[in-house]
Amino acid sequence: MRLGYAYAFGCALLLGAANPAWAAGCKPGDASLAGHYYLRGVMEVGSELLLRKDGSFEFMLAYGANDQYGKGCWVKKGSTVEVIPAGRGSASTHHTPDDSGFSGLVLTISGRSLVWDINGSGHKGRFEK
Repeated sequence: MRLGYAYAFGCALLLGAANPAWAAGCKPGDASLAGHYYLRGVMEVGSELLLRKDGSFEFMLAYGANDQYGKGCWVKKGSTVEVIPAGRGSASTHHTPDDSGFSGLVLTISGRSLVWDINGSGHKGRFEK
């Protein structure tokens, strides 16, 4: 599979090329959940999620010609992780790879993975470290 420019650029950002100084408003996250995750189990979708210990995140997703990017804060709430984009008060429970922008994610903690039930459809992907 050939990687597009936006996907490669997103990967570079997730690997630390960006300065996380914008994350000053985030509260420190659960250190055991912090890390670099890759989406598995969703056909034709490439996605990465970087959860930092300081409570900030970066997200990218590539699906066909549709690319998404987001950054903001993440928080553990019970058995879920909410990935909340900057400028929003909460994460969307209805976000899909088809959306034109990034509205956040609510992921279920499952061992060392974070499970994304896409738009409550029962179709699930796993973000794995």
